[in-house]
Amino acid sequence: MKSGIRHLLFGVVGSLCMAAASNAAMAANCSYTPDEKGFKFSFTAFGAPDKSYVVSKNTFKKYEVASSTGKLEGATINIDSTSLDTSADLNNGEGGKWDAGIPMIRNMNVVSGLFKNFANPGKISAKIDKIEGETLQLAVTMNDVTKVIPMKVTEKGSNFHAKGTLDIIKDFNGSKAFAKFEKVCTQAFHKGKSWSDVDIEFEVPVKKSCK
Repeated sequence: MKSGIRHLLFGVVGSLCMAAASNAAMAANCSYTPDEKGFKFSFTAFGAPDKSYVVSKNTFKKYEVASSTGKLEGATINIDSTSLDTSADLNNGEGGKWDAGIPMIRNMNVVSGLFKNFANPGKISAKIDKIEGETLQLAVTMNDVTKVIPMKVTEKGSNFHAKGTLDIIKDFNGSKAFAKFEKVCTQAFHKGKSWSDVDIEFEVPVKKSCK
């Protein structure tokens, strides 16, 4: 009986030690030096009442990234939203593909219907405020509103990847602009429903240093 209790106590202590070690590793003070040449970013938008129409890998052709310290934390991006490129995913939501000319029309509809109806039209910016463990805090400025978006971090080898979700209406007071966008796209392209939540993500090769 005593032996069983002793083994149980050792097991509990061991589990606590492992958890503490794991938490310590997660809370380690790590910095990341990014390789700007390998930087990629995109967003995924949704349509249809059941959210089955998914358009992924959307991005922007014109943007500037900078970091005064050379580190990922504190890095900024300034995006020209009129340079939207939705050509990577031609899925039409019905098991087929859109014609190759559709992305040009789609780009124009999103830019003129949504982005140009924002305050400071054509401008989106973001700054990495904080990286802590598996969470990154991204301060996004759009429609003259700044909102901190939490993103989940995953690391594979030297590749740093972060993904989160923002809502154009709830997070950025975008209801008026989004309503104009809906009039153009909801019935013609989005199967009767345009969703205001958008998945955002980026990845970049990094050199990691932990103290």
